[in-house]
Order: sequence, then structure tokens, then C-alpha cells
Amino acid sequence: MRTVGEIYKEIDRIAPFCTQEKWDNSGLLVGDRTMPADRIYISLDISNESIEAAKAAGAQLMVSHHPVIFSPLKRLGPSDPVWQLAAANIAAICVHTPLDIAEGGINTRLYDMLREALSLGEIIGSADGRGFGWIAESGCGFEAEELAVVLKDILGCSVVRYCKGNRTIRKIALCGGSSSTFLEDVIAEGCDAFITGDIKHDRWYTARNAGIALFDCGHYHTECMAQEIFAEKLREAFPDAEIICETQGDPVSYVWGGAGR
Repeated sequence: MRTVGEIYKEIDRIAPFCTQEKWDNSGLLVGDRTMPADRIYISLDISNESIEAAKAAGAQLMVSHHPVIFSPLKRLGPSDPVWQLAAANIAAICVHTPLDIAEGGINTRLYDMLREALSLGEIIGSADGRGFGWIAESGCGFEAEELAVVLKDILGCSVVRYCKGNRTIRKIALCGGSSSTFLEDVIAEGCDAFITGDIKHDRWYTARNAGIALFDCGHYHTECMAQEIFAEKLREAFPDAEIICETQGDPVSYVWGGAGR
């Protein structure tokens, strides 16, 4: 029998939990290390829908990128995912910021996905100066609209929101998830464009004032590769374990076109 503790130990080797940010809550969040883990369900987030899918697959452990417990829980009811996990006797390991900065983690995978299409050279820096996200030079220049189309195709986004800079795009910063807080760092590094997700209203004005192109490809589409990373690593380490990846896709729906804006 494979245990949750064995899976935890392997994940800790790949993306050490000690590297998480102070505000993060990565680790074994539901269950204990003695529980069985022969069937593992992998998802970006742990929702009630994903828990139902895990139950249907007979999974004993869920591994996700985003923590199922993030802020302190002040109340717990039957509709809460944590309640659902405990009721189903399913453990949960969540690996948030450790996977963001890990070698071969989310941001490295994002860079690898974009490297050929954007003619990116070797990594020359990080988006925040500490290892969250990467900076690289493109071998060819892009206009903002052209780059938005390329990002939409490669990342599979329904929509890419962007604002134009005041120059041709060559030096590019990228960081998965919601990373527009690093915008000032990226500007200070002299980047022509920043690719991330979940961009707030004021960030667009900061980018426009600085003349940098800014691209919002969505939180899901800049981090959903977490599932592939977990699946690859765990299948390699535990070839006898059954690994199930979530197939539900982006939880957000979009509408565009017509007479409205």
C-alpha cells in the first residue's frame, strides 16, 4: 500500500514546502500521512466538482496547486470542499508557491511552452528578482496585438486582455497566476512586455504610464500545466500508482461580440 506520507515526501523533494511564501498554506491540509494513496487525483484547484470526480475514480488522495484551505476557516459546513474531503476520507496535499519557483515548476514550464513561438533566448532574470517568473529576450520583435494572438493560441485561452506599450516587444517577462504585483519590478528591468493573469484595473494604467505592454492570459491558463507536472513526476516516482488528471478545464465562461462592449 502506498501512503500519503510517501507521496508527500516525493513532492517535498520536487518542490520543497520550506520554500513557500509566508502568506502561503502549502502542505498536507486534509488527512494524515498514514492514509492510503494508491489512487491519486490531480487538479489545479479542489472544488466540490473535482471531489465528486475523485470519489467516482476511487481516489484516496487529491494533489492540487492551489490550497483548499488558504484563509483561516471561521465556519465549516457540508457544502465546503474541506468538509467534503473529510466526509469522503480523501486526503489533500496542496503545493502552491513551492511549485511556482521549483526547478521544472510552473514558471519554467510556462517559459518552455512559449520559448519556440516567441523565439526566446536563455533566461536572463526573474520577474520579481527572487525566482517568481522569468525574463528572456526574443530573437524577433512583436507588436502587442500579434503577441496576444500567439499567446491565445499556445495557452488555449478564450480571451487575452492586453494593453499596448510604446515600443516593439523584445524583452519579455512572464509569471503564471496573479502576478501583476511584480509589474514595477518588471518595468525596472527594462522589459517591453509582461505576461501574467488576473490583472486588476489600476495595473493597466501603471503599464500604460510606463509604456510597457501587459497581457492577461487568465489565472487558469497560465497555471493549469501544474497538473502535467504533478502527473509526470508522480508517475515517474510511483509507476504502480494510479494517477488521474482533472479534465474539467477553465471554470470561467466568456461571451464576446454583438452590439455591446
